[in-house]
Amino acid sequence: QDSISTPQPVGVRPPTDEELMAGLVAKDAEALDLLFGRYARLVFAISLRILNDRNEADDVVQEAFLSLYQKAALYDPSKGTAKGWIVQVAFSRARDRRAHLSRRGFYSGTDIESVQDTLIGQTDVEHEVGVKLDFSHLRCAFEELTAIQRRTLELFYFEGLDLREISERLREPFGNVRHH
Repeated sequence: QDSISTPQPVGVRPPTDEELMAGLVAKDAEALDLLFGRYARLVFAISLRILNDRNEADDVVQEAFLSLYQKAALYDPSKGTAKGWIVQVAFSRARDRRAHLSRRGFYSGTDIESVQDTLIGQTDVEHEVGVKLDFSHLRCAFEELTAIQRRTLELFYFEGLDLREISERLREPFGNVRHH
């Protein structure tokens, strides 16, 4: 039994990246699938280089392509290629993720000697006094800030939000949040 293959149309070219971006604006899932196929490995490589963690890099790939799908209308072909924009989104997402993970101690190792000192009950009194003095200065400086500056710093350092998330939560322009 001979298998019958469907003839491929002659002269049909795959869509350009820019055409696929236009498809994303129209919410064409096939355009997203094609871009993903072309650039997922590149986005993963960028993310892995920045994050040094395969699982986190995988997450950034998903976030980056979701962002591309949701914000495709922001792509301006007059400012560069679609590939350049995809790389920029990947780089930005990976850096945001690295900052987020760093604030949560993801990259900090545990100093075994300091843990052992703590368990035995040996502590450095001079160090503790110094930390309290530094904290006192920090508290005074924090009180001199405006309410919006304090809230921005709290959201960034203590709640782990990135600047975009803070901008949305406070309903402040991104530039203002970055300034605060």
